[in-house]
Amino acid sequence: MEEEKFHRRIADLLEERKVFVLAELVGVKGSSPREPGARMIIFPDSSGEGTIGGGTFEAEVIQDALHLMREGKTLLKEYLLTPSEAGMYCAGQATVFLQAFHPPPQLLIFGGGHIARALSRLTGDTALFSITVVDDRPEFATPGLHPGARKVILTDPEFEKNIPPVDENTYIVIVTRDHEIDKSLVRRYCQKPVAYLGMVGSKSKWLQFVHEFKKEGILESALQRVHAPIGLPIGGKSPEEIAVSILAQLIAVKNSRATSSAHEKKNIKP
Repeated sequence: MEEEKFHRRIADLLEERKVFVLAELVGVKGSSPREPGARMIIFPDSSGEGTIGGGTFEAEVIQDALHLMREGKTLLKEYLLTPSEAGMYCAGQATVFLQAFHPPPQLLIFGGGHIARALSRLTGDTALFSITVVDDRPEFATPGLHPGARKVILTDPEFEKNIPPVDENTYIVIVTRDHEIDKSLVRRYCQKPVAYLGMVGSKSKWLQFVHEFKKEGILESALQRVHAPIGLPIGGKSPEEIAVSILAQLIAVKNSRATSSAHEKKNIKP
């Protein structure tokens, strides 16, 4: 793969929030089908782009890459090349550097007002999330108002256009100015496998939403996943204090999920 095309592909994968491992051949002893600098991209389904030599050697690298994806680390390892792979009677040796890429958790903030500005600023300082702020008002969907955000999106009044896809590593904070938009967004995301869904507002507002959602047939289990009122109960009503309470809750959920995931891996029997 050409150098420029290769780096563009890596950038695209990062933009698309893909999980992958980059494997680079960094050293060779003896004969080898590829020169140092050969690289390949390996995906969770064992597929790949590019090659570092093929054969049983590359198959072993792929298996190590799949393990590395679960651990999220780097690995520098030497592999023996069989005579057929090395192109000689004596086997060679190849050194490969593997690096796993995991996208950071995605924080989607719906609404670009005072709370969103405070939250994006505080969260941006932590570097724990990749932040996207969405608003339908041009004056609030301005990058200058949200310097901590990676993206600021101008959407339509229904908050439907230009919205990035969500996944199990997405955290959603709803702080719009419109109750109907809040309700629409909760309805849209409460049944999706997102990591976190929270909505600003009073307890009575949420109870009313729950009553209406149940009439629509939305399951109780889906509604129980919603953090409403949003944030930890630390007191305070200023945008900055509310932002602190939301960020604290986001971090608590993120760390709880990481602990649960580590516990599950520990208990997986080989």
